[in-house]
Amino acid sequence: MCGIYGYIGEKSVDEVMKGIKRLEYRGYDSAGIAFQNRERLCEDENTKNGENITLIKNKGEISNLEKIVLNKNLKSNVAIGHTRWATHGEPSIKNSHPHFSGDGKWAIVHNGIIENYLELKQELQTQTESDTDTEIVARLLEKYFNGDVLSTIKNVCHKLKGSYAFAIITSHSPDKIFVAKHGSPVVVGYGKSYGVVCSDINSIKGENIYVLENDQYAIIEKGKINIFDKNLVAIDVGKLGAVKKVERSKLGDYSHYMLKEIDEIPSAIRRTLKEYENIEALEKILPKEKFKKFKNILIIACGTAYHAGLVGKRLFEEEGIYCESEIASEFRYKPFIERRKTLAIFVSQSGETADTIGALKLCKQHGLKTLAITNVRNSSITFEADYCIYTNAGSEIGVASTKAYNCQLVIFYILSKYFNYFKTGDEKAYYDEIKNLKNIARLIKKNDIKSKCGYIAQKIYKSKSIYMIGRGLDYFIAAEAALKLKEISYIHCESYPAGELKHGTISLIDKNTYVFAFVTQEKIKDKTFSNINEVVAREGKIILFSQFDNSNKKVCEEIKVPLVKERYYPLFIINYLQLISYYTALLLGNNPDKPRSLAKSVTVE
Repeated sequence: MCGIYGYIGEKSVDEVMKGIKRLEYRGYDSAGIAFQNRERLCEDENTKNGENITLIKNKGEISNLEKIVLNKNLKSNVAIGHTRWATHGEPSIKNSHPHFSGDGKWAIVHNGIIENYLELKQELQTQTESDTDTEIVARLLEKYFNGDVLSTIKNVCHKLKGSYAFAIITSHSPDKIFVAKHGSPVVVGYGKSYGVVCSDINSIKGENIYVLENDQYAIIEKGKINIFDKNLVAIDVGKLGAVKKVERSKLGDYSHYMLKEIDEIPSAIRRTLKEYENIEALEKILPKEKFKKFKNILIIACGTAYHAGLVGKRLFEEEGIYCESEIASEFRYKPFIERRKTLAIFVSQSGETADTIGALKLCKQHGLKTLAITNVRNSSITFEADYCIYTNAGSEIGVASTKAYNCQLVIFYILSKYFNYFKTGDEKAYYDEIKNLKNIARLIKKNDIKSKCGYIAQKIYKSKSIYMIGRGLDYFIAAEAALKLKEISYIHCESYPAGELKHGTISLIDKNTYVFAFVTQEKIKDKTFSNINEVVAREGKIILFSQFDNSNKKVCEEIKVPLVKERYYPLFIINYLQLISYYTALLLGNNPDKPRSLAKSVTVE
């Protein structure tokens, strides 16, 4: 979601502009920059001057901000920047970050949500220029300034409820950036001639990078950083241990990251399998003696990760292990039922999903052991969970998750067989699974389906509503496929268990309605074909994905998928729907990498 980047050193404005451009993939609707500046600029809608600090902000793409900044030939040694995803107040210049205090001596950028901002606004008893919760914090810093910048920031933070990562510059202490963290991710770093702060570990420039923990503070200067605990006691940075970042992938010859990342699915699967292809490697992460005691599984996630969890649930059930699957934002706020011998698994591509991390903390409070499945090393979830498995998908820039989802599925295939090993003591099933998954990766790579998927996109892109149906594992394919299509094409799309279609939704089916049907499970194929007949009888247009022969010649389109073992179709068929979604978005003139109103990392609840 919102992105923060701050820099101290030569050409700080240029460095911050580069930094927030690296954060574009997280999703945003406006951007801005604040920098130390002793020369007042001409003020207009986009530009405001404070006391030796200037703000420049704009709505929309970073390129809109960049045009203004480049025209001014700005020089400064201290700057902070921000990409905003609207929570309080509409996307606009006035609501864009950074925000000034009333006296113009403080400028602040913020990732997170202040839940008690209205109460704090009443306490201030002053007019604000924006509708945001963040401006309230800037004005509190002004009101409660006690002569010491860091202790003022700490005192103000103690008044706040919610989550935040702040980067702050002030004329009270120029040539420094002040940082505070609670609940929202932020990392700091430095090199010989610069200091830097960023909300994303893989977008930061830095030779020495440190992840701030909750309720820690930092002061960034040129060539050094100081980190403090919640009581402002200095922490020995040398003992913290610097962390490594993952290099971002480059677009290369591709038009969009989404297509590039879909093409990378086979290599991402192989990379994930290589990490865990020996059962001893997995046992080092998840010790057998501890994990064989778990008799129940609880999977918690949001969005695409939740759909991966649905597949995981079925895979565990096939091994005779009781498993629940919950949406994190719902699980957190319902009565907690005590569970014995239960492992709680949390899935998050970014490792920063606020609701998922909140649910993890809740489970730990109730004594459950926790396992995180994530793609980002040193993300927040990795510090909270008892155990962690990485998907190793490589950096994923497109907002709509593709290869990371496939790798989440791979982890669940592996884990289900690992738990089978606890019950049987037989390693063969584990190694057979690794072999089969490698074969699926090879089949995905050789399965040339782009023209076929482009053809389906041509069929559906003018639709107002689309439905997707299946049973069992096929329904889980439908759920993720529907999400993928609507998030980048903006076409209304719903998924249903095929047997539920006649309980209300079939009333919406007519001759203008496309229905995607997935039929890959032998045991229930006849039931699903009956549901397809119900749709056809109402003149609905069926697009069928199946390896079985279809007796109903009235389907609109039939995609005959290669024959694989049934349990692997969720991993295999989703590739078709990712591509169909991509080509549909292109036909509608949408940018598939940056769908409107969406963010790569959902760091607010």
